[in-house]
Amino acid sequence: MTSMFFNIIPGEGSATLLLYGDIGDGYKVESGRIVSELLALQVQYDKIDVRINSRGGDVFSGMAIYNALRQSKSDITIYIDGVAASIAAIIALCGKPLYMSPYAKLMLHSVSGGTWGNASVLRQTADQMEQLQEDLSNMIAGRCGMKARDVQARYFDEKDHWIDAKEAMDMKLCDGIYDMETTEKQPTTTDEIYNYFNNRLVSGPQNRQEMALIDDIKAIPSFSDKEDAGAIVAHIKALENRATKADALQRVNDAYKAQIENLQKKEVEAFLDKAESDGKITKEQRPAMERLMSSDRQATEELINSMRPAAPAKRAVDFISHEAGKGGFESKTWDELDKAGQLGILKNTNPQAFAAKYKERFGIDYNE
Repeated sequence: MTSMFFNIIPGEGSATLLLYGDIGDGYKVESGRIVSELLALQVQYDKIDVRINSRGGDVFSGMAIYNALRQSKSDITIYIDGVAASIAAIIALCGKPLYMSPYAKLMLHSVSGGTWGNASVLRQTADQMEQLQEDLSNMIAGRCGMKARDVQARYFDEKDHWIDAKEAMDMKLCDGIYDMETTEKQPTTTDEIYNYFNNRLVSGPQNRQEMALIDDIKAIPSFSDKEDAGAIVAHIKALENRATKADALQRVNDAYKAQIENLQKKEVEAFLDKAESDGKITKEQRPAMERLMSSDRQATEELINSMRPAAPAKRAVDFISHEAGKGGFESKTWDELDKAGQLGILKNTNPQAFAAKYKERFGIDYNE
């Protein structure tokens, strides 16, 4: 191994993928961006180095990155430069060759999370967290040769377990410790280690190997015109911001689309309910009318509106006199009351009946 920082193999045919920062949507290590960049790098390069300095984050985002790395057929080597904590540690243990710097630290602990809802929802969340811990235990067990239940008992006991590079070597969690140039003040705490490697990344090229890292990143098409580390970091932030806005807009668009589709569905149901109650269509004809409404709603509504309603059979209740403003409106539809100018009377005399007619007509609850 080379003794220079980052341990990058210079020359053609190799690239470096950085997992520096918190993991999750809206953070520096977004699973969608990382997975898409990995797929792009696999096409262009024979060898990919993955560098980690992360305190963890969202479990599901981390699992997506873990699976992408594990299933990749590329020649991938993973390096923990500084900190690989929580789900970042699981990513590091995905089954590819793993090397740690002399300062690096792994951290394993129980899954944490939260939710809002009733007791059943909270129990489901707790069950899901326990299932995740079982899955993570199996992943770690396969790496270090322990039994999954032993891993769970030792590392998922709701405490933080920090493991340095030497301990990881002894446990067979990593394949080696790479050399790097020493500094006058060596970082010791996890915060010092994390910040040290982040600062080395963005402080500008200090030697030929760091220049090689810049060249590897610039080989990614969207970074080709970036001159230095500062420009690269700024571009990464711009991409993150753009992706976050695009995701937010897509979520809003999907929500509005779902609301519109649901409202339209209720409108169609209310229209056909009225047509059926008026005797314009029968229960047997309704499925055919629903298919016609889905293909050409306007034409189908015009067709049904042109039909004559069947004369309703007289019922005993029709001959019973009701108190004005209450029972007298029960047999009438919203549209009939509207045509007769009686909606206001019904609302003032029987608000419950008015709300029921409103929901029957429009498919949604009436709110003052």
